[in-house]
Amino acid sequence: MYLVRKAKYLKDPLDVRICDISAPSSVIFIGVPWDGAVAGRPGARFAPGKIRAAFCNLPRNIDVEDVGDVDIVVGNPEETWRRIEMVFSSITDKEQILIAGGDHSITAYAYKGLTRRKKLSYVVLDAHLDVRQLSEGLSSGVTTRLIREFSGNTPISIVGVRRWANPRYMFEQAERLGIEYYTMEDVDKMGVDEVVEKIKTAHKHYDVYLSIDMDVVDPAYAPGVNAPSPGGFSSREVIMLVTQLSKSLRPLAVDVVEVTPAYDVGDVTSSLAAVLLYVSIWR
Repeated sequence: MYLVRKAKYLKDPLDVRICDISAPSSVIFIGVPWDGAVAGRPGARFAPGKIRAAFCNLPRNIDVEDVGDVDIVVGNPEETWRRIEMVFSSITDKEQILIAGGDHSITAYAYKGLTRRKKLSYVVLDAHLDVRQLSEGLSSGVTTRLIREFSGNTPISIVGVRRWANPRYMFEQAERLGIEYYTMEDVDKMGVDEVVEKIKTAHKHYDVYLSIDMDVVDPAYAPGVNAPSPGGFSSREVIMLVTQLSKSLRPLAVDVVEVTPAYDVGDVTSSLAAVLLYVSIWR
């Protein structure tokens, strides 16, 4: 008689959470549990489950349809990336796609899949420029360079870069590739409002893919990431930034990547990632 599929400890029938009601929606949630390109701290494959659990516990102010996870293949990056691309190329009737990674390599192939129907620009919050030139092996640190290859000449903007977290050649490489970037010092000098306005101007003629690498947040607020870098945004600052960017750009897709639950403390990083997806919903 007193059996439930999911325990609810708070007996408030008016407090409805996102996953309490399952309904088709123009906004979907999808996980990509892949971390095969991590050169640092592994474990991002477990992040979609953690982020989904935190996301489901947020208030239901809009219907979000959870369509599940991409079926990745452990040990086979080429097949996994092909599947990611195919899944996202098949999404043709949604206003917004919320994506829980996974390492940052998933972004390039989700982006590539979505470009089959739209010409997308790319905005990323990241401590790193991700334009590495590898001689061998895999790294999620090549994502922005791949996006440039896939995007042609559409705008790319990076916010939150740390000068002490990137080798010198990457800044030169970013400029050669026509990538606009804002360091944390730039954000401090200009202010968030001006940075958002500049990005809005640069991307106003495009549909936008917004990527949030959680290492853009200071490790004091987001310790469970692949490559923590001191000097980043606080939780409140990054929530405000994502809210403003989403309202201004109305992005087609938003992802959060590089959460590494094994290194987290009390799931604070996964919880923040879930909130960032939540506030990115512009409908």
